Amino acid sequence: MPAMQTGPSKPLIWGLTLLALSALSLAQNQSGQNQPAQNQPPSATSQDSSSQTDSGNSLAGAARTTKAQKAAHSKKVFTDEDMEASAGPLPRLKMDGPENADEVVAAISTYKLTHTPEQTEQAVHMWFDQYDQMLAAAIQQNHDVAALRNANMSNGYALCQESQDYQKCASRQMAEQRGAQSDQQEYMKNNNLMVRIQHAFQRVRIGLQMSNLHYTWFKIRTTNNIDMY
Repeated sequence: MPAMQTGPSKPLIWGLTLLALSALSLAQNQSGQNQPAQNQPPSATSQDSSSQTDSGNSLAGAARTTKAQKAAHSKKVFTDEDMEASAGPLPRLKMDGPENADEVVAAISTYKLTHTPEQTEQAVHMWFDQYDQMLAAAIQQNHDVAALRNANMSNGYALCQESQDYQKCASRQMAEQRGAQSDQQEYMKNNNLMVRIQHAFQRVRIGLQMSNLHYTWFKIRTTNNIDMY
């Protein structure tokens, strides 16, 4: 009589073994999928953070650039001190009140002591050019005003002769007189400026010669806008 089996049969053991191996394989796969991405390339979150940092730096740089551009374009109103500094080391000419040509001559003499002859000539030339341009503009404007006024008066007279409308002629003559008064004021203003600069140039040039500074380019314009002396 065969003996009774007290344990599980072999088929059952093999079945349980296969089931255990399958469960173990499934657990390992799930574990691999759930592992932290510490060995993977930087995540999108990390890249987004870096991008935000770069973007922040770019925005900060752009803000600084914009601020600098605004500061460059925000020009202040220039004062007399600014104009004096831009004209070089020599004082500006006073256009009202007592003339200050002697002050300019003294400044040139002082500047000469601590600078080379070339630097001294450059400083004097810079000062001269500024007021020579002002003188030339005033002379030219007076010539233009006179020429335009003469042309208007001549044309007005011719039109009155042709139309024979005395009322219109009288109105035109009154308008011409008002315009002539305005032109005369501008003319006198320019004339005063011309006399001031011409006289100052003469005194400065004498001072330069006394300091043994002879500049052939230091020529003074006349009111005909042609001759120079």
